[in-house]
Amino acid sequence: MQNTYFRLPMAKRIFRQNLEGMALALLAALIVGLLLSSCLVQKNLRAEAMYKADTLADNMADAMIANDMRQLQSLLLNATNTPDMQTAYVYDGHGQPLLAWTTQAQLIKTSGIEATTLLRHQKVDYHLGNFSAVSPVLSGTTVIGQVQLQISTWPLYQHILLFLLIAGFLSVFITALAAYWLTNRQLRSMQPIMELSVIAEKVATLGDYSLRAPQDPEHELGSLNMHFNLMLARMEAWENDMQSEAKERREADSRLAILNNHDSLTKLPNRHYFHRLLSNCLEDAVADEEMAALMFIDLDHFKGLSESFGYDAGDLILATMANRLCGVLRSTDTLCRVDGDEFAAIMPNVGSMEIVEHLAERLVQAINQPMTLRGQQILLSASIGIACCPLHAKEQRLFLHHADIALKAAKASGRNTWRMYSNDLPKTSQAVQLSI
Repeated sequence: MQNTYFRLPMAKRIFRQNLEGMALALLAALIVGLLLSSCLVQKNLRAEAMYKADTLADNMADAMIANDMRQLQSLLLNATNTPDMQTAYVYDGHGQPLLAWTTQAQLIKTSGIEATTLLRHQKVDYHLGNFSAVSPVLSGTTVIGQVQLQISTWPLYQHILLFLLIAGFLSVFITALAAYWLTNRQLRSMQPIMELSVIAEKVATLGDYSLRAPQDPEHELGSLNMHFNLMLARMEAWENDMQSEAKERREADSRLAILNNHDSLTKLPNRHYFHRLLSNCLEDAVADEEMAALMFIDLDHFKGLSESFGYDAGDLILATMANRLCGVLRSTDTLCRVDGDEFAAIMPNVGSMEIVEHLAERLVQAINQPMTLRGQQILLSASIGIACCPLHAKEQRLFLHHADIALKAAKASGRNTWRMYSNDLPKTSQAVQLSI
């Protein structure tokens, strides 16, 4: 059987079913054959018993007329010289026993044998162990005696036993061979269905609708594979459409999330994202006992520049400043645009105050780099206010408040500089941007 379609469990099941069916059919045929054969053998044995009795009766007619006992005995001994003969009785014309023979004692005395009624016709009776054949001895039409033979039925039983042995062996062999051949034929005819089963199992397990069942147009079930492949092709197309739709939905969701959480001009996180990120940063800093910093960065005199050069120029300034600030900050820091010309830098795990101060100084220098706008070179500056957690505050609202106080202090000291929050800063600058 070919490995492409042979599957052991199914083959075993089909073979067992075929074997059972063939065994039942052959068993019925065996019983019928045994009955017919037994009837035929029984008929032959009855005919043979009748023939022996008739032959012996015909041969004894002359000797019985002549009352030649020696000849009668000789004829009886010759007739009983067969292994299947059990007893033989010869009666005279009055029904009295004349001679008797058994396999145990050969000729025996007739004194213990009862008289019988003479018959004018042949008769054969079947008993469990023998056939009893009776034939009259005739002289013309006159009955002058009678012969009664009992012949063993062992040849019949021997025939039945031999028939059962031979037929049983042949039946087992033929049944197994026929079941194997029929199973092979059925598996070949079921090849498309079995291939469909394998492909369907793979599709169900792997979820891969690109699989296809092999097609054989000459097979009577070949169209089944063709239509199954057509169904898989449609399911594959449907799945591709669903995946494309899901991808488009994810992309749309992603774009919407970006719009909701990022500034459209600078592409930086917006105020909404800033508050969530700052809350998480403060919680991590307190839990891990690390220092985090927050910088408020406000461009100096941005409103005047925007009015002088136009709002398009203001957008260009903001985008340029966003790029400069991101170039200075660390990869772990996050720069957000929280208002028109205000930025905020969230800096987790800064390690020490010196690192924060160094970064603030570099940010001021980066903003101070000249910028060409409409053919005119301009200089920009910014004020930076800094607060650290947990040094200055652990709660978000107070943390924002302290960073804003530091920003106001930087502006009050002449701008283009940075200030770190401390308790020594003027308290008059505390009415500030808590709405950020």
